[in-house]
Amino acid sequence: MVDDSATNLLALESILQGPNRNLVRASSGEDALRYLLSNDVAVILMDVYMPGLDGLETAELIRGRDRSRSIPIIFLTADSTGGRHLSRGYSLGAVDYIVKPVEPDILRTKVAVFVELFKKTQEVRHQAELLKQKNLELESANLTRLNMLIRLGQELAAEHEPDRVLGNFCRSAREIVGAEEAAVGILNGHDDGLKHFFRCSPNDWKEESEPIPGVVAQSLKTMMLKRRSLRLSETDRILEDPKNVSVRSFLGAPLFSAAKVCGWLYLLNKIDGDEFTEADESLASTLATQVAIAYENATLYHHVQSHAEELQNEISERKQAEEERAKLFVLEQEARAEAEKANRTKDEFLATLSHELRTPLTAILGWSHLMRTGNLDDPQLGRAVDTIERNARAQSQLIDDLLDVSRIITGKLKIEPHQVDVCGVVAAAVEAARPTFEAKSIEFELDMEAKGCFVAGDANRLQQVFWNLFSNAVKFTPENGRVIVKARRNDDHVNIAISDTGIGIDPQFVPYIFDRFRQADGSTTRLHGGLGLGLAIVKHLVLLHQGTVEVESPGEHQGSTFIVALPIAGEEDQVSAEVQPNGSEDRLTEYATLLDGLRILVVDDDADSRDVVEAILNSCGSEVNCCKSAAEAIKAVRDWKPDLMVSDIGMPLEDGFDLIDKLRKHRSKRARLMPAIALTAYATKDDKARTLAAGFQAHVTKPVEPEVLVKSIAFAMGRIR
Repeated sequence: MVDDSATNLLALESILQGPNRNLVRASSGEDALRYLLSNDVAVILMDVYMPGLDGLETAELIRGRDRSRSIPIIFLTADSTGGRHLSRGYSLGAVDYIVKPVEPDILRTKVAVFVELFKKTQEVRHQAELLKQKNLELESANLTRLNMLIRLGQELAAEHEPDRVLGNFCRSAREIVGAEEAAVGILNGHDDGLKHFFRCSPNDWKEESEPIPGVVAQSLKTMMLKRRSLRLSETDRILEDPKNVSVRSFLGAPLFSAAKVCGWLYLLNKIDGDEFTEADESLASTLATQVAIAYENATLYHHVQSHAEELQNEISERKQAEEERAKLFVLEQEARAEAEKANRTKDEFLATLSHELRTPLTAILGWSHLMRTGNLDDPQLGRAVDTIERNARAQSQLIDDLLDVSRIITGKLKIEPHQVDVCGVVAAAVEAARPTFEAKSIEFELDMEAKGCFVAGDANRLQQVFWNLFSNAVKFTPENGRVIVKARRNDDHVNIAISDTGIGIDPQFVPYIFDRFRQADGSTTRLHGGLGLGLAIVKHLVLLHQGTVEVESPGEHQGSTFIVALPIAGEEDQVSAEVQPNGSEDRLTEYATLLDGLRILVVDDDADSRDVVEAILNSCGSEVNCCKSAAEAIKAVRDWKPDLMVSDIGMPLEDGFDLIDKLRKHRSKRARLMPAIALTAYATKDDKARTLAAGFQAHVTKPVEPEVLVKSIAFAMGRIR
């Protein structure tokens, strides 16, 4: 036990104290090395952290000496992770790591295994020495017997299977002593039954099922009680039994193992003699000792061999694990480089995101401040509103792109395929993008030879694909440039190519053009904004439609061409979907009286959100009552009796789900049946499914579109269909 703490040594000693167990203390690595110079131990318990020589250094020195190289070492450490010591410790031959505080039962069990192995090893050595001593004693016997005994010893030593050891011994013992029959039996250790039993005569082996003669069984019983050899002749009372007609003389000897009787040897009927001699008795005792040792050695060898195979397998597994660890280390380095690269890309993206979010906020806050002063004339006021709306929609588009990328990463971005006229989708996307290319006087040319080509896809997602590509082309094409869109049918695919006369793409950047967060120019001096998400979303959406998207560019300042290939729909796609171009929403003024007379309860913990929703609903003729918590809303439902509720989902203390649950369980029938609209920033399909399942009639996402909110309320109240 090696530990610089006397308290720890005392604790280990109290745990491991036992009979016939010598516990040696060492308060340092140096003390342990001095003790091992002249002593052997069964196992070493060593603390990893010690002043001077620590546990790992001490273990390395122990492994450097032949005498102590094979001593098993169990490291004790208070480091629960242990990761940085495990590899080195196992390479130095550690058999285990135990984390402090030590579990006494676990420690006793593990130490007992190595103590028992040490005892067995010592016992094997002792038995080997004993066998050597007995062989020396047999040298005093006659030459013939000596040669036979030597040959028998060689046979037994060379044989490692316990059964074959006993079989060979039984035959040789009969020949050496000169008996008509010989038998050897090994007790099973539980009762008087036999674990092994061999009998032989001059002609052949006797059947194991053939019963032992009664006088022999009685003689063996007497011999086992006396625990020494027994020699009988016809004049002895046991053999005088009238029923005995085959046994004229008997010679037996017990087999001992660790001072316990483990079996017996008997020989019957001396050849060329009436009875066995004292020399035969002495020889039988010697043979019994020899076979007991040989049998135990074979058994131990069998166990050790099995254990050695297990150790070899474990070593092979550890070696394989080391090789795998080395490979993993290389992979880890590569992964770390990739992670660092990704981290740099992430930092660049976050910086870009901050810029792209703050830029429209500057315009929004600036114009809001000027509007608050009241010094703007009507044209300036209209310009302020247009600017605020345009920048708010730009922020909304950034958030939508981020949400799409999140769905892509988590595998939740799905499409709803229908039979879609791809040229109609392209035309709708062109209309949506028209204000941007007209602002830069860009010539936009459509060449649609593939009219009437239908694909199985999601019309809205396909429109998003082409709108992103058109916006990308306009962004990187200078004023008075040109964008050409061509649609061609190619066998079972329809190809849509978008070519521009813009700044082109560096050939080295082409392989990364569709990667998330990657931009050809990510510096602070770049000419073009954006997050670098649009093309990544395009590629994923095209792949969801079983299509491909590629890019071609001769080089910088030579324009670029994006080619989308989509499989043409088969006849089995029967359901068609119409494309609704973006930007065709009805204006809010058309709904000025749509909500006349409705009492609407608005619940939101954010005051600004409540104010804007109240203003929208008031402008459409409804009467609005606002609450900032679920508790206030329940009170308002009881006292004010609204016709409909618009509620946020994420609120402190009690959220929108708690509120709708209380309403649907309210004792008032009016409250239980009152329509409810969820107005929330949780915008995924799963969020929508959850709100509808909770009892809301509609799910409207923030930032709120006034027309969408008003139409959702009107629909829930049955005023429109």
